[in-house]
Amino acid sequence: MRYIGNGMTLLAIALCVSFTASGQGGSGRAGRAGQAQQAGAPQAGAPANTAGRGDGGDFYNYDTAAGIGSAIPDAPPAETHQKIAVDGEALAYTARAGYLPLRNATTGQPEAHLFYTSYTKDGVGGSSPRPVLFFLGGAPGVAAAWQEFGGLGPKRMRWMNDGTAGMPPYAWVDNPHTLLGQADLVFVNPVGTGFSRPDQPNRGPSFWNTAADVASLAEFVRSFFHTYNRGNAPLFLAGEDFGTARAAGLAAYLIEHQTPVQGVVLLSMAMSPDAVAGDEQYITLLPSLAMAAWHHKKLAPELTAMSAEQISGQARQFASREYLHALYKGDRITPEERAKVVADLSRLTGLAKAFIVNNDLRISLERFSGELMHDQRLGLSNSDARVTGFVPAPAGGRGFGGGRGGFGAPPAPIDFNLSHLAGGFETAYDAYLRRELGFDGSGIFYLSSGGVGTFASTGSGDASLATAFARNPGLRLFVGMNYFDLNAPFYAAEFTLAHLSVSPEARAHNITVGRFEAGQMTYVDNKALAELQADLAAFIRGAATPASK
Repeated sequence: MRYIGNGMTLLAIALCVSFTASGQGGSGRAGRAGQAQQAGAPQAGAPANTAGRGDGGDFYNYDTAAGIGSAIPDAPPAETHQKIAVDGEALAYTARAGYLPLRNATTGQPEAHLFYTSYTKDGVGGSSPRPVLFFLGGAPGVAAAWQEFGGLGPKRMRWMNDGTAGMPPYAWVDNPHTLLGQADLVFVNPVGTGFSRPDQPNRGPSFWNTAADVASLAEFVRSFFHTYNRGNAPLFLAGEDFGTARAAGLAAYLIEHQTPVQGVVLLSMAMSPDAVAGDEQYITLLPSLAMAAWHHKKLAPELTAMSAEQISGQARQFASREYLHALYKGDRITPEERAKVVADLSRLTGLAKAFIVNNDLRISLERFSGELMHDQRLGLSNSDARVTGFVPAPAGGRGFGGGRGGFGAPPAPIDFNLSHLAGGFETAYDAYLRRELGFDGSGIFYLSSGGVGTFASTGSGDASLATAFARNPGLRLFVGMNYFDLNAPFYAAEFTLAHLSVSPEARAHNITVGRFEAGQMTYVDNKALAELQADLAAFIRGAATPASK
């Protein structure tokens, strides 16, 4: 997942990260955001898969410097027929797991094979207008298995009551909240994720830039529709985290290349650069900090008694008025004004007034996470602020480093929520592919890292969305925001949407927003999943229904 930090280096909707421990299952899906052309690693500065190249010392990371590789042969996907109960009714479906080749338009030769899983309702003709929803994964380097097996496919990981994967043997269960009742589902893994590979190792880097990433996925969509005769179906695209930029860019690309797109789903949307630039970063982050303090009962009783909607509303109002005014005035602020904003910041964040003063009214994510529960030696998870964990002392020192410092360098931030979720996930998914779907492919499944090196990014997702809306005024957009996702602050997403360059008609009628009491990956939370499924089902029905004349 993304690790925003103080937000100063975040490049928002652009696909601007590279991927070491990126992703659900690593220490961060997109890691600490870097500059646009760099491959800044999620928690460190080195690319994920450079160590051990060419010397035979690395048996995990994909090596683009290797000589001739073994191309994946063209073969039909594994196919099984299953049933699941959705909305109280039995639904029979066909599951497929396999590869589609990406063929050069001029030579017709395959340049890569993309691994995918698909689920299509039985008893419906291939030319049916039943919608098809493509899930594109998260940040580059992160497989689509998280959306599929984490909570939106017909089967999902069996999560324990404590929100973890539990102990082996890991298992999966039927998912009554799958979206298969509303649309056929396709989970596609870009080159370097899942089992997807270039046909020759040295071709890998040619796919790891924004333009090629989008073009390769567009070819997958075209090839999938041709293979399964679905070209007349309403097309939906879904992206998550920095993968929301991919979905936006793909929508614009497909529409430009005469492939209509009916709707786009963005979950944990990456923000526009303006939303996290300068003092704006503190303003757009503050409501999420207030939600974290509210959940952990660090606020006054009258605030703790409020609902999530009420406290988030208060935080938004304060951030957009008094807090904005104070940061704008800077040293021109009067002592009386300063004292009031310090008191109100303390009231909404649960932080001591002295701490706020010492930070010049500007509360970064790192400082907040280290300070809120400092007295208990607990730190927050950036992916879900409701989940905490014990923070070890810095190496070679005594005492708790946290947000206040200590002896030695501070320990690397730990996302306790991701650690809980990731344990056993890939093991269970691999068993699911082989035992349930009959897929017997070999090689390493790259869930969150290891398959993608440096990723060069250009463009921005909000510009792509604006272009897509301009070319297709009927395009529909769903944006899912989570109150406890500190990596993708909901107020920053609201800021991004408020500044999206679309027509008044599109803004009024074509954009739907869902807000959930959840962290990142809404679908791993049982209560939030039911709400997300209901919202997305209504969105798909509305977007796929012809407008009345």
